[in-house]
Amino acid sequence: MIEYRPFLEALLKGYENSYDVEEVTDSDENSLLVAKAHFHVTESQCLVFKEFSMWTAEADEYVFVYYVKKLTGGIANELIKKTYDVGFPLIHFEDKDFKHQHMCTRFVALFITEEADTEAVKCIKKCKIYKNFNFSLKGWMEMHTAVVNLTDGSVAGNRYSKDTVKFLKELVSHRQK
Repeated sequence: MIEYRPFLEALLKGYENSYDVEEVTDSDENSLLVAKAHFHVTESQCLVFKEFSMWTAEADEYVFVYYVKKLTGGIANELIKKTYDVGFPLIHFEDKDFKHQHMCTRFVALFITEEADTEAVKCIKKCKIYKNFNFSLKGWMEMHTAVVNLTDGSVAGNRYSKDTVKFLKELVSHRQK
């Protein structure tokens, strides 16, 4: 059994190196969201001076960390939909022009749980939310989903979240007693 609070602190510390991390201290006791993180990177190739940019690519990642004691398929579906609904308006296409291109945006729904039923794990593994914009000329968006079971230390995720699952497995292996 992995303790929740030390695991959450280690998880957020791992994200702090590259992300802007915000722990959610909502007074609403029904809120399952415990933390958010945001990452933004702009890559470009310049010619002689910075003003003469040959290409620019912007990438964003938004991580939403949820803590649910008993995760069911219905709750997992609801929180994945909520993550998408909150995250999608964060892509501002009106700010994008051919000088500064949107490459990709990733939304990560990360579930920390003490018990997850098989329907919830199946829902998380099967999540395939992906959108391209103007046939990928204006970039794409993908949804990463992952779950960590604190009771047995198991980690699962969808096909987009391979790096997230790898990070979580390392974190779990350091925390298991």
